[in-house]
Amino acid sequence: MNQPNSWYKVKAVDFDNAEIGSVYGNEANIPKRLLFVNANNLPEIKTKPGFKLGFRLISSTENTANAQLESLVLSREQVGRMVRHNSSKIEVVRKVKIDEKEYAIKTLIIINKAENKYKKFVRAEAGEFIDSLAEKKNLKELILDVLAGKVQNQLHKKLSKIYPTRATEIRMIESTGN
Repeated sequence: MNQPNSWYKVKAVDFDNAEIGSVYGNEANIPKRLLFVNANNLPEIKTKPGFKLGFRLISSTENTANAQLESLVLSREQVGRMVRHNSSKIEVVRKVKIDEKEYAIKTLIIINKAENKYKKFVRAEAGEFIDSLAEKKNLKELILDVLAGKVQNQLHKKLSKIYPTRATEIRMIESTGN
């Protein structure tokens, strides 16, 4: 039997059931969907533009769907603005365990043109920093710190001791499916 479709208000469980949007469907096809929301649309979150939060719809009841925080993504446009002429882009991807789930944290580091040996040192130091950070925090704390810019500032200070960095940014935090 097909259930009729209708609009469901989506509430973020991790953010005190704040309303983050709406979806069209029925109780059978709403769970497991992924919904991306601009980070500035959530209450009490101040961030620079370009960040989107991914929420996994986990359950639905009468015209309400509950969503759980799952990922963070920086838009391609913001990444493109960071890369300049005569600079090197270093990407660091680390797989870490947060809250008993495996996540990939993708970091973008922009430095002046450099030899490969300096890039190697910067990449290794960034990897160690991300691993130590993931051990200390849960997913919500980590994403809120990224949105506030705390993680990027700490990483920038740490890497600038090795080689001058122009910019550091956490580009993506996503579940690897485990």
